[in-house]
Amino acid sequence: MAGRNTSGRTELDCGGSRASVPLPRVVISAIVFVAVAVVVATALGSGPFAAVTPGAVLDSSESDGPSPTVEASEQGTVTIEYRTESGSSDRLVVDDVDPRLIDARAGWVVVDRSLLPPALETAAGDPESGIVTVGDKALVGNLSVSSRDAGNATVTVVVPAGMDADSQLKSYFLAEFVSPYDLGPHGTDATIVLAPDALPHRGATYADGTAYVTVPQFWDGHVGSVWLHEYVHLRQGYDAETEMVWFTEASAEYLSYRIMAEQYEEVTDDDVRSRLESLPEHPDATLSEPLTWNGESVDYTRGPRLLYAVDAAVRDGSDGEYTLFDVFRAMNELDDPVTVEEFRSLVEEHSGEEEPWIEDAITDPGPMDQYREYDELFSES
Repeated sequence: MAGRNTSGRTELDCGGSRASVPLPRVVISAIVFVAVAVVVATALGSGPFAAVTPGAVLDSSESDGPSPTVEASEQGTVTIEYRTESGSSDRLVVDDVDPRLIDARAGWVVVDRSLLPPALETAAGDPESGIVTVGDKALVGNLSVSSRDAGNATVTVVVPAGMDADSQLKSYFLAEFVSPYDLGPHGTDATIVLAPDALPHRGATYADGTAYVTVPQFWDGHVGSVWLHEYVHLRQGYDAETEMVWFTEASAEYLSYRIMAEQYEEVTDDDVRSRLESLPEHPDATLSEPLTWNGESVDYTRGPRLLYAVDAAVRDGSDGEYTLFDVFRAMNELDDPVTVEEFRSLVEEHSGEEEPWIEDAITDPGPMDQYREYDELFSES
């Protein structure tokens, strides 16, 4: 574990008060100053850290796409003017747009994707063109875009103009935090869009490699990060049988906590355990049977509590050589949908031990404390 840096301090924005804290581990080890100027950004939401020198940005050229401009009336009618492939001008008029999805002054709007004309739909694959699609929505207009290499993937962050966030800083920290982890599949392009909070979720991910978040802050001030949660979703390339559907949200939640604990010095394993212990245990629910969840988010609560124990077992059995991240990558390499039996097998391959309790923990109800014999491992590593 790296020692704490008490000289390199900056402001951290976690959606509440600001505090002077050490720079993250990844920044301490990665930033080398060779006659360069320090880039200072202090806007709310530009964190988690507001004084950094970002790494190399992959996108550097302007797009020759439709370059849409957005105007809106007080009645909610939005006019989008854009350039067609032939170079001529055209316009799209959309009535009754939710005012919470419009920023006329900044020049952007969120509209239903189904309304896009072919020229805009075609251009949506390049956010630099001024349009990006996420699920059934399209963000059109004045956008800030930053793409970076993130290990074996490329991460792109899109931020509408006027929002309290910086796309370059967000992509920088996202790339720095996730680059140490080989999650697979290789060559993944992950695009995360900061969207207005009028959208129905704090974050959502889609099969085309796009996601949105409605939380400008990178860190929740405790252990969580919606940005990292959605990024893990974007790296889930496996298929799962119904009995393993719980792993989708459980792994995004738990691994985002683990990344924060391993990459940022202000988050410790004690913090992770505190968060997990605060989650409802749902002892009457069975992870492998969603019908027993009774409408509760058991995959967000009971699931991460189990994965903590699984991760600890892998680290303990392999003397720290492997972790749950390695199991996650192995799942992505499977051709067939993941079953409970296959998951146990992958865990055993990486722990080097027989782990029959894993199947019991997934297929049986009951208290989770019985699966916590490895609790001290993380604090010792």
